[in-house]
Amino acid sequence: MDLLISIAAFIVAIAILVAVHEFGHFWVAKKLGVKVLRFSIGFGKILKSYTHKETTYTVCAIPLGGFVKMLDENETEVDESEKHRAFNNQNVYKRIAIVAAGPIANFLLAIFLYTIVFVIGIDGIKPIVDSVNKESIAQTAGIRPGDQLLSVNSKETKTTSEFTIKFIESLGDNSIHIQAKSKLQDLKIIELNIGDDFLNNPEQGVEKYLGFNYKVPKLPAVIDKVFANTPAEKSGLKSMDEVVEANGVTINSWKDFATIIRNNTNNNIDLTIKRNNSIINISLMPEVIDGSTKAGVSVFVPNNYLDDYKTTVKYDLYDAFILAIDKTYQLTILNLKMIKKMLFGDASVDGVSGPLSIANFAGKSAQIGIESFLSFLALISIGLGLINLLPIPLLDGGHLLFYLIEIIKGSKVDINHQQIAFKFGIFVILSLTFIALYNDVSRLF
Repeated sequence: MDLLISIAAFIVAIAILVAVHEFGHFWVAKKLGVKVLRFSIGFGKILKSYTHKETTYTVCAIPLGGFVKMLDENETEVDESEKHRAFNNQNVYKRIAIVAAGPIANFLLAIFLYTIVFVIGIDGIKPIVDSVNKESIAQTAGIRPGDQLLSVNSKETKTTSEFTIKFIESLGDNSIHIQAKSKLQDLKIIELNIGDDFLNNPEQGVEKYLGFNYKVPKLPAVIDKVFANTPAEKSGLKSMDEVVEANGVTINSWKDFATIIRNNTNNNIDLTIKRNNSIINISLMPEVIDGSTKAGVSVFVPNNYLDDYKTTVKYDLYDAFILAIDKTYQLTILNLKMIKKMLFGDASVDGVSGPLSIANFAGKSAQIGIESFLSFLALISIGLGLINLLPIPLLDGGHLLFYLIEIIKGSKVDINHQQIAFKFGIFVILSLTFIALYNDVSRLF
């Protein structure tokens, strides 16, 4: 079921992102008088085709992109009566507008999606510190257990995710000031004098980098659902079973149980189970399911489990729109910093994700809720817009680079030089694709 949800969410996400991107090219081209021959979502075999007036709209079998085909003398013969509508015969500024419209549409989509998310409201956990690691950045700076982290450099942080985002946004500042409410005093200001080395390994998370854990109530190790044809069903586990011990180790929370499962792929685990006030023993052998070690159970979450820790942040339409613009801008800057670090070898390319990782994240975000999926969609849309603006031949940014050279030199870049550049672009794109797929497979296995 998780796999089906991931595939469905991935197809929906890619279809929306590609459609919006290509519609940007299409709409501006039509407005500027360029004839559009075909608007396609996907590549390869045509699954569905519809022609309206002079444009054919198609949906193809491979949903990993799309294209807008315009009338162009470089690709086909053009009747004399329509030469003025050919893309190649437009002045350079019109061509720039048409090419740039795709990435711009992706940024506008991100703003639109984040606006919806902020209006609906974002559920999150209050950023209250549970424990602080010894000799960590957090302990040295003065962060203590029980502190509620209210703001970063005067930017309010009502949830843990807001704290993470505001912290990352502040990495380029000279120093980072955190306002916190502690048990001992109402307010205190904590100064963190750190560099931006967090960006070398962002996967670790801000709290691990700083050296503290957020406070959330522990979930008891009580099973809610046992899924069919899984190790849990084969072992005889049932709904509402409570795991008391695993391999002789006391289980105090669902996290403890999940850790035991994760660390025992294809190994027998001797479980002590409390069922209807009786104690029974069960042997369980976790297996790799959908790329990770699982038993095939879900956790029972009591009502009002997070009431003391959860908060919902909502905004009116205007404030949501302004915040959406700011969030899109900040995430764009953050992505640019990461790209810069990768280019100069200051950050690992392990963070580059391909279609498998995107499908996985799409599925997980869709299962969490509509706000999570829309946020994921907005984040990917920003990434798609940025990637297409990179000055790599074949991408929109490569074409924009040619047009900039054309403006400077007063004439078009020689077609032979463009062909050479396109070959280089193919090499770069294939290399990035290989890295992304390699990372995907590495995470999977």
